[in-house]
Amino acid sequence: MKIRRFGNSLFTRLVLFGIGIVISTAILRFYFLRDFLETEQSAVVARQQSIIASYLAQDIGYRTEERRHFLERLATQVPPGLLNDPAALREWLREHQELQPLFAQGLFFANTDGVIVVDYPTMNGRRAISLTSYPDYTRVLDGATVIGDPLLSPASARPILPMMAPVRNAEGRISGILGGTTELNATGFLDHLQRAQLGPSGGFMLISPSRRLIIASSNPASVFNSLPPTGTDLLLDRALTGFRGNGVGRDQHGVDEIKAFASVPGTDWIVVACLPLAAAVPTAAHMRELITRGAMMQGGVIFVIIVLAYLWFFRRLRRAADLADKMTRGEIPLSPLPVVRRDEVGHLTMAFNGLLARLKMHQSELQHQAHHDVLTGLPNRIMLAERMQQALARAGRENTGIALLYLDLDGFKPINDTLGHQAGDLVLKEIAQRLRQVARHSDTLARVGGDEFVLLATDLGQPLENGTRALAEKCIKAVSEPLRLAHGDRQLGVSIGIAVCDGRCDADALLQAADKAMYHAKAQGRGRYVIAANGIGCGHSSIVAGATTEAAPQPHHPLPGSPLPGGTSPGSGLSPGH
Repeated sequence: MKIRRFGNSLFTRLVLFGIGIVISTAILRFYFLRDFLETEQSAVVARQQSIIASYLAQDIGYRTEERRHFLERLATQVPPGLLNDPAALREWLREHQELQPLFAQGLFFANTDGVIVVDYPTMNGRRAISLTSYPDYTRVLDGATVIGDPLLSPASARPILPMMAPVRNAEGRISGILGGTTELNATGFLDHLQRAQLGPSGGFMLISPSRRLIIASSNPASVFNSLPPTGTDLLLDRALTGFRGNGVGRDQHGVDEIKAFASVPGTDWIVVACLPLAAAVPTAAHMRELITRGAMMQGGVIFVIIVLAYLWFFRRLRRAADLADKMTRGEIPLSPLPVVRRDEVGHLTMAFNGLLARLKMHQSELQHQAHHDVLTGLPNRIMLAERMQQALARAGRENTGIALLYLDLDGFKPINDTLGHQAGDLVLKEIAQRLRQVARHSDTLARVGGDEFVLLATDLGQPLENGTRALAEKCIKAVSEPLRLAHGDRQLGVSIGIAVCDGRCDADALLQAADKAMYHAKAQGRGRYVIAANGIGCGHSSIVAGATTEAAPQPHHPLPGSPLPGGTSPGSGLSPGH
């Protein structure tokens, strides 16, 4: 029972409703903010990577161009007389290399046949290298300064970048080639790129699109490795065909990465900045944790607020419900509930009070209908019985008497039959009104049948018959007054049976005696009254009397079967009074 009540409780539904709102909003925030944060932060990171990649590309281009310009200028400054003096030429190379060591592996001079004749510093095996095997050799002989493709040095087996510039004699003809090599990871060249990291797991690459080769990288193990086959990394494939910018692509290992591409000025190289997507949006994951934690905290706060609100705002409603429940169980009488404030609860309480007032009114009407005649509004048999019991009890306590007058109208049936029930109802209402005027305030006038009335008179003094005679005569006179109806004036009479008692008798017996006396009065010509004789349980002797509204008083006679004074008994009829 308690579980069912808890499940039906408004408090339970409010709490579940609040928790449902918190959970649903948290889920919506989780998914919407997650997508928003990932998209926005990915775009921000991609723009940052593009800036960094562009900076690195510009820096690498500057360092490369610096070496090219240095080599070109140095080539124009070679004294023609040194071209045939290897020792002097080597000394000249030493002076310039030590003065500005832009080429980590030094400088060399080769003749037009591609044979290196002098170098500084001297490297084992370098002089044995023939430049004719390199495709850039012929371009230098044509007068161009060439930045060669990165390669593994035959002398040191390390990745190097060669550069060559033509040397001209006094006549302006190319008489030799001045070259320089530097290791890619040499200090002041690409060492910063190989040391650079982009986040905890990102990095940079310098690639040669024409050779699909990684020239330099933050990951030393990938240097001079070939790029993945075409179709493996679609975003990288686009970059190799000219795309510059940023985007999200999947690498050869299936990891989503944010990549930015920038061209190195003066070369066909591309700087690539790579960062795994998961590492690029750590804030989004942190935000998801914050959303989840915030939803839990919000749920707890809402739960507390709902509990406090329920206790505060519904306390009057709970009190009203408790009072109404007690009224329903009969523990307290029906009464209006207190209205503290005219809010929704107050409106509900006022509505309940209105319903309660209507219920009490309806109950009063039902009670009135149960104890009163619908047509005349007089008490019916039920209320008459209650009043008789009360009157007998009071008469026994106070040593007084009561009288019961049973009245039956004479001549009512012809009016009802000829003029209709509507006229009959008007006659009964008029007669009831006249009899009310006759009855005292302490008396009870009741309608017990179609045209039968009972008048209960209380607080009578001895002898009881004296007061009842006067009351009966007033009733006969009141009824006999002409009735003014729509069809003309009519006149009724009334036959009255009277039974008196001093409180030591039975109510049913008293009513039966009055009823029987009424029939005897009607049998004697109507318009009369008859007082029932002794024999109904009363503690005194009663007499029988008759009366009319037209004749003078006559001697009294008892009902048939009742003893007469002198020991005689009458026949079936009664001597009429007046």
